[in-house]
Order: sequence, then structure tokens, then C-alpha cells
Amino acid sequence: MLPIVTLAILLVAGLAAAAGFVLGRGSARQAGLDVVSLEALRREVGGLRRLVDRLKDLAWDHRELDSPLSTIVIDEIRTHERGQLDD
Repeated sequence: MLPIVTLAILLVAGLAAAAGFVLGRGSARQAGLDVVSLEALRREVGGLRRLVDRLKDLAWDHRELDSPLSTIVIDEIRTHERGQLDD
């Protein structure tokens, strides 16, 4: 039961990171950020992308614990990634 809870927490964290990325991107366009703030934002976005990649890897590596949940997590991340490519 504990691995399922851990995977669910990681999923929530990944979704929150993705939401933060989308909201931050919109705010950055409106505020006209300076170079320092823009670089900090890029570093944060890079960190969030690495986190989502790690979540996807964890879901794949531990799919034997809860295959349906792992499939949902991986599919959601891939759907989001495809949507980012379309933008």
C-alpha cells in the first residue's frame, strides 16, 4: 500500500509542477521580466522538467507495484509533453 501512496504523491507533485510551469509562463509574458528573473525562471522550468522526467521513470520502473496507476501517470505525462510540442 505504501508504494501506491508514494506514487500518488509523486503524481500530484508532477501535476503541480506542470501547472506551475504553465502559469509561470503566462505570467512571464505579461510582466516583461528582466534578464535575471528570466534566467531564474528558465532554471526553475528546467528543474521541473527534470522532476517530471524522473516521475515518468519512477512510474515505469515500479509499474509492477500498480500497473494501472503507472500507466495513467505515464500517459498523462506523455499527453502533456505532446501538448507542449503542439504549442
